[in-house]
Amino acid sequence: MQISTIPSSPRTGGSKYDHPECRWPDPDNPRSQHFLLTKEARNIRPKDIWNLSDDDAYQIFHDFRWAETDGKPYCPVCGTFDPYSIRRRRFRCPANECRREFSVTSGTVFANRKLPFKTIIMAIWEEISAVKGMAALHLTRKLGVQYKTAWVLLMKIREAIGLRRDDMNLRGTIQIDGKYVGSIQKPENKKEDRLDFRLKENQNGKRRCIMAMREANIGAPNRTITRVIMDENNLDSWAFVKKHVRKNARIVADEHKAYDDLIGLAKMTRVNHSRQFMAEDGTHTNFIEGFFARIERAYVGVHHRFSMKYLDWYAASVAWKEDTRYMGLRWQMSDIIRTIIRRPISRNLSGYWQGAAQRIADQVWVAGKPVALTDRSPKASAARLSPPS
Repeated sequence: MQISTIPSSPRTGGSKYDHPECRWPDPDNPRSQHFLLTKEARNIRPKDIWNLSDDDAYQIFHDFRWAETDGKPYCPVCGTFDPYSIRRRRFRCPANECRREFSVTSGTVFANRKLPFKTIIMAIWEEISAVKGMAALHLTRKLGVQYKTAWVLLMKIREAIGLRRDDMNLRGTIQIDGKYVGSIQKPENKKEDRLDFRLKENQNGKRRCIMAMREANIGAPNRTITRVIMDENNLDSWAFVKKHVRKNARIVADEHKAYDDLIGLAKMTRVNHSRQFMAEDGTHTNFIEGFFARIERAYVGVHHRFSMKYLDWYAASVAWKEDTRYMGLRWQMSDIIRTIIRRPISRNLSGYWQGAAQRIADQVWVAGKPVALTDRSPKASAARLSPPS
């Protein structure tokens, strides 16, 4: 099975994916059928994956890990070439001052892995072929592994995808909005005992908001970026736009007061949803609402619930699926493998079931500050997750 080790990167601003497998809709040449119904969307067949040997799967990881050197391995610590094999699929650096032992997954998301390479390839294929995500319990039946194994495997992929947002800068027309997830409270049996859960004083404090921005450039590939916050507010929205939006962009938002302060960062256009879904000049937020619909279907139809602790990774994974939905399975597989190969060992998920879960900081932005800039102590984490006063 041939998979390109260097897929093209998405570009915006009127241009299309510079890749032959891209089938982004062209408004000047509309297609007779949806992309997902074409053969380009299914350019990797299930039997291509199942028929792989473990050596074939290992060779795929080998080619991706050292793609820039045409598959010639080198030490990940000192960069010395021509390491020698000490046992099957492991190398040792020849430099006397290093002598580091390494493998094709050393220093990556799948470092210290115990699963066969074929099983990992099968898991990646199952995840990308599920348009709204794959539940870990479903993957256990597909691969014949324990639930703990399937859950950590999927979460490592989602965390690696989420790290791509750090370098994303959106351009052109950008729609911004927020969606609240979680906090499903059961009403009382008797009508007179029921509370109005729309009121803040009746909520349990477990609800979180996914703030998202999505490019809305006609005839061009559009990217989506997400962050999890406590609720829609001006500090988080301002910091979000400041970090990920170019100055010459145009922001489209609804009438929520959390977006009033964005006027100083970019050109602003508003649509009042309490009066109309689309303004007379055609202004709307349908692109970002369509993305939220995918999150809702993933929540209701696949996972049935999102842990608020990992909501940020779930949202990032769904955003990636939204952005690459017009790329074939071969391109998606290539992009995922390249992403996990280039990400470092996960400090959150390496040794998860052996105690690492206790040190995972929540992924919620507070007062305009990203997680990396907030206090990660257990006391501060508990304070951030408590309901606002």
